[in-house]
Amino acid sequence: MHGIVHKTLEEYVVERTDDDTWDTIVERSELEPKLYLPVSHYDDDEIDAILETLSGMATQDRAAIERDFGRRLAPELLSTFSAHVGSDWDLPELLVGLEDVYDDIETATDETSLPELSCTRESDHATVTYDTHRDRRYCGLAHGILDGLVAAFDADATVTKTDCVEDGADACRFRVDFE
Repeated sequence: MHGIVHKTLEEYVVERTDDDTWDTIVERSELEPKLYLPVSHYDDDEIDAILETLSGMATQDRAAIERDFGRRLAPELLSTFSAHVGSDWDLPELLVGLEDVYDDIETATDETSLPELSCTRESDHATVTYDTHRDRRYCGLAHGILDGLVAAFDADATVTKTDCVEDGADACRFRVDFE
C-alpha cells in the first residue's frame, strides 16, 4: 500500500490520542516502529494489524474507524496526487475522472496497486463502484474517502453505500447524491 496511507493513519491516531498511544498500538500490533514515508510502499498487513489493534482498543468497530480514517485520508490523497487531478474540476468531474486518475498513478509507479474504480453519472447523482484484489476489502475506508472528497470540495452532496462485498455483492457501490 502507498506510504501516504500509512503516514496518514499514524497522524490520524496521534491527532485523536497521543504519541504514546500510537507507540502502544504499534507494539500490540507486533510491528517494528518506523518512520512512514509518503512516497514509499509498505505491506498491507501493517495497516490491517494497526486497524485491528485500534478497533480492539477503541469503542468503535473497524468499519467505523476505517470510514473516519478515510475522511482524514481523502485530502492527503488529493494533495499527493494533485498532478493527476484537473485544477478546475469539481466533485462530479473528479468522480467521473477517477478511472483516468488511477490509470495515471499506476502508470507513474510500478509499485502502486490500486483498487478497481468506476463511476457513472446521472444529472443528480453518481454511482461509484469499488472493488479490490486485496484480501481485506477496506469498504469502510472507501466510504470514508468519498465522504472526505465531498468535504474537501465543500460540495453539497451525500454518500450512501448501496452494495457491499461484505454482504455478498460482487463489488461495493456508493451513491453520491448532489443536492
